[in-house]
Amino acid sequence: MNKRLRELRKSLKLTQQEFGSKIGLSNASIGNIENGIINLTDRNVSLICSTYNVNEDWLRNGNGEMFNPMTEDEEFAYLVGALLAEDCDYKKKFIKSMLELDDELDWMIVTNLVEGLKKKNEKK
Repeated sequence: MNKRLRELRKSLKLTQQEFGSKIGLSNASIGNIENGIINLTDRNVSLICSTYNVNEDWLRNGNGEMFNPMTEDEEFAYLVGALLAEDCDYKKKFIKSMLELDDELDWMIVTNLVEGLKKKNEKK
């Protein structure tokens, strides 16, 4: 379970401090768990799974997918929540500006631009 915790944290692109702060653990505790010095408690497993939408069977036993499947609306809500938690004003300003668009053509242009950027990043 310790290796899977590290794998999860890295897939979320979080430091030990960032990961631990959301579940009430210090970066030292996360490091000790990842290194096998201490084990995760059932309470911490539950917190990790609910906070990060992790499949408990994967975390405990390595079975199945890392994350629980989400509906499109759940994924959208999660991403908005993650955006709000970030300290990144330019992303928030961009989203706010997009929400102020009302012309269908503007939305099509923005959608095409974003899809092009996604494809460019996938090639990296």
